[in-house]
Amino acid sequence: MRNYNHIESVLVDFLKNYLMKSGAKNLLLGVSGGLDSAVVATLCMHAMSKNTYALIMPTDASSLKNVNDAVDICNKLEIHFKILNIQNILNAFKNCIDEDLSHIRMGNLSARVRMSLLYDYSVSLNAIVIGTSNKSELMLGYGTIFGDLACAINPIGELYKTEIFEFARYLGVDDTIIQKSPSADLWEGQSDEEDIGYSYETIDRILKEIEMGKCSNEEKAFNDISKRVNLNQFKRQMPLIARI
Repeated sequence: MRNYNHIESVLVDFLKNYLMKSGAKNLLLGVSGGLDSAVVATLCMHAMSKNTYALIMPTDASSLKNVNDAVDICNKLEIHFKILNIQNILNAFKNCIDEDLSHIRMGNLSARVRMSLLYDYSVSLNAIVIGTSNKSELMLGYGTIFGDLACAINPIGELYKTEIFEFARYLGVDDTIIQKSPSADLWEGQSDEEDIGYSYETIDRILKEIEMGKCSNEEKAFNDISKRVNLNQFKRQMPLIARI
């Protein structure tokens, strides 16, 4: 197990130092009721207990339990929060294009609406937007570009999902949050591991092998995950600018 006492200290200093250098006054993040945002909210609270703000942005498809858990997280940490239901925004978009949206399109739209609201709200608060994507998601490209992947800084982007579970226990995140099945809650019954096709234990084991340039005995899983990493590389870099 990693030294999470040291990791916490490094990440809290990272948040404090970036905020000081940025000239902003506050930290702002989206809290979903899931594990990653609970961990990041806890780190933000430890860094700036009186200057951390959160938005909870459900849709009509969002789990009520997740919304309640998000509220509980904010109340427990004593951070400022606001609930903004974004369903009317999504409905306006659907009415504008006059067609049904697939789960993927609706999920991407929801993520981008949430990030638009976070960045808008950050202006009124003089805040920086804090990301909540872990290393597993970033390597896989399991997120929406210019949506939940958009942020000013990300304190957990070097921690694999399996490490986030361990870190959450160290930080004292409630067991009800830790024991949830990982889900972006983009539609009813959605599951991260079902979407990807493998458990995070398998995913992280193979991602570590990929990083070390090793091959795996799990040929099919290795090939599937490697393909996803390669196809989504564009999400992990700034847009390319043509050289003249």
